[in-house]
Amino acid sequence: MEKEDKKIIETAVVKPPLSLWENGEEYRILSQQDEEILDESIRKIVAYMQNNNGYGLQDTEKDLLYAESQQLWNEYAKHLRRVKYTFYINRKQWQYLTDLLRDKLEYDVNTIFFAIELTNMLGSWAIEGTNKDDVSLKGYESDATETTYMYHLISKHKVKGLSNSTYVFSQILLRIGEISKIINYYDNHAKQLSTDIQNWVASFEDPESGDETTTQVQDQNPS
Repeated sequence: MEKEDKKIIETAVVKPPLSLWENGEEYRILSQQDEEILDESIRKIVAYMQNNNGYGLQDTEKDLLYAESQQLWNEYAKHLRRVKYTFYINRKQWQYLTDLLRDKLEYDVNTIFFAIELTNMLGSWAIEGTNKDDVSLKGYESDATETTYMYHLISKHKVKGLSNSTYVFSQILLRIGEISKIINYYDNHAKQLSTDIQNWVASFEDPESGDETTTQVQDQNPS
C-alpha cells in the first residue's frame, strides 16, 4: 500500500454456522439469499473506503464521499432490520415454550407487552400447523427483536433437577443461542463499519488518523 492509504485491519469476528444439523438433515437458519445480500453489502462498504481517499479534495467532494458511504451503510442496516431467521423446534418444544410464556412466567409493566407479542407469535405458528410428532423439526420465522424478547423473558425461568422438561428447556435455549450468534455477528459488523466510516472520514484531514480501519467479511463458515 501507498503510505497515504489506510491500513486494513481484519476484525476478529468468526462467522457462526448459519445452519443446524439434526436427524441427519440440514436446516438453514439464515437464508442463503439474505446471507449473500448482507455479505455483499459489507464488501461494498469496505471496497468503497479502500478505493476512495478524500485527502486533499475540496470540501464538497469530501461531503459527497461521506454521503455515499452513509448510503451504503444505511442500505446494509435497512436489510439487516428486515431479515427473518428460521426458528426450528419440534412439537414438544413448541408446547413447552407456549406453556412457559402463557402460564408459568411472571410479568411486570416492563415485560407484559413483550409476552403478549410473543404469545401472539406462537399462536400464529400454531395456525401454520405444528409437527405431528415430537422429533421432526418445523421452521418458523422470527426477527431479531422477537428472538431477543424471547430470550429476555425465558432466561429468568428456573428449572429444578434434570427432568425431561429441563432438557426441552435447554434445547429451546440452544435454538435461541444459534440465532443470536448470527444476529450478533451482523450487528457487530454494522457497529464496526460505522466506526470505520468515521475514522475514514477523519483521514480526509489527517491521513494518519484513519489507520486502524476497516472490517472485512468472511466468505466461509468455520468447519
